[in-house]
Amino acid sequence: MKIVILDTETSGSSQEDKVISLAIAEYKNGELNNMKTGFFNPGVCIKQGAYWVHHISDDQVSKEPFFRETEFYSLLKKIFSSHENVVIGHAICNDLFMLAREGLRCRCNIIDTQYCAVKILKKTKTSLHYLQSDLNLYDESTNDITFHTADGDVKVTYFLLKELLKHLSLKKLIEMSMAPMYDLTLRSNKYKRKKIYQIACFDRGYLQNYFNEIKDPKAFFALMYFYENAGLFSTQKLKHIIMNVLTPTINI
Repeated sequence: MKIVILDTETSGSSQEDKVISLAIAEYKNGELNNMKTGFFNPGVCIKQGAYWVHHISDDQVSKEPFFRETEFYSLLKKIFSSHENVVIGHAICNDLFMLAREGLRCRCNIIDTQYCAVKILKKTKTSLHYLQSDLNLYDESTNDITFHTADGDVKVTYFLLKELLKHLSLKKLIEMSMAPMYDLTLRSNKYKRKKIYQIACFDRGYLQNYFNEIKDPKAFFALMYFYENAGLFSTQKLKHIIMNVLTPTINI
């Protein structure tokens, strides 16, 4: 089982936009290890609004490889293939939404540090920049952090995770982040009030069609997760049984 923290920067948020930067590091024995950072040519112009956030220009990535041609793509494809792995990020569904557009569907459990900060720490402001200052998430390794860079955000997410672990175990953070996905229903006349995990048991084709049209990142992840993991379910399994099956046993 692998536990990773990741962050992406993109050319924008429209249908044609792509990942232009990605950082990923392994979380192991309470430490952040093997940080990898890459830049990619999106094949489209970077939107002005996106540039104002991350300050990555077209010139900076024009000579970089396309994301699908890099080791990062192969690495994530392998990690995303197992529901036993855990992916951690700040508003992680947004990252997984963009990565799915690149053809990477995530079967993993997640920890969303933004959602957990709201639920556990009762924060109403949830940007990483604000939370670092408010929670005093500093040490010598944070001195050179630049916010809205993929590697900088991974580092601050790691320190936020350590703060959250003072309150709940890693397993409980996974359960907290995944719980809204289990409860999600589709706005659909055919399966009104049916949970996504229930539909995944008997009509994957319908989920696939719905999945191709949806634009909300959290709903998109829930559809993707239950579509990709449909083989784990049977119509007899109840929600709490599914949660016990899918949430890994982790001792911190």
